[in-house]
Amino acid sequence: MNVRRVSIVLLMAAALVPECFCPIPASGQSTKVSPVAPRREQVEAVVKEAYEKFKNDTNGKNADYIPYLAKVDSKLFGIAIVTTDNQVLTMGDVTYSFSIQSISKVYSMALAMEEQGPGKVLEKIGSEPTGRPFNSPNAVVDMSTHSGNPFVNAGAIATVSLISGSTADQKWNKILDFYSKAAGEKLVLIDEVYKSEAATNTGNKRCRTCWRSMTGSMRIRLSRWTCTRSSAPWE
Repeated sequence: MNVRRVSIVLLMAAALVPECFCPIPASGQSTKVSPVAPRREQVEAVVKEAYEKFKNDTNGKNADYIPYLAKVDSKLFGIAIVTTDNQVLTMGDVTYSFSIQSISKVYSMALAMEEQGPGKVLEKIGSEPTGRPFNSPNAVVDMSTHSGNPFVNAGAIATVSLISGSTADQKWNKILDFYSKAAGEKLVLIDEVYKSEAATNTGNKRCRTCWRSMTGSMRIRLSRWTCTRSSAPWE
């Protein structure tokens, strides 16, 4: 196993023209107009309004718990909308490879539900809010499932453990293929983000220690899916 894959950092190269609307038909999908989708001009108007309203907003700051993210230009801003009839509308810095961070948890959950069924995921992972930060080791101890839900770090790691595969590489390839299918293109590792996160990934390691102390074994393996990543104009 390639140790550089301990933490997934995926790249979605959007290949879109910045600051313009770019309709991109989804390959292999129907182009039939949805009876419930808003008209294109309505979506364009909303995207333009949002972009103009927030493009110069300097409130807040970059996430700094991953050093690399703290260095990203905070002026970067892009919007991407996909309608139910497969129209893609974008505006802003949509060619920049943004790290999507925890958005990947949604796709891990979807894959686990596809393989195991929603009931199994609910039983094993849970659906309760932890009332704690997303990366809290204490939540691992306090929650009855020791995972909370698929959208906190403990639950995301547990969710990956439900995905079938006889080896770590098989699981990795299945997850990567599923993410790529959702993205509409092959995703790849963003090495700089991986290296930065791997060097500071202490919270998830504490979660692993908690699981070991409670179960007597490594019930859920902390591996390269600890912090799944992709890249797109939203996070």
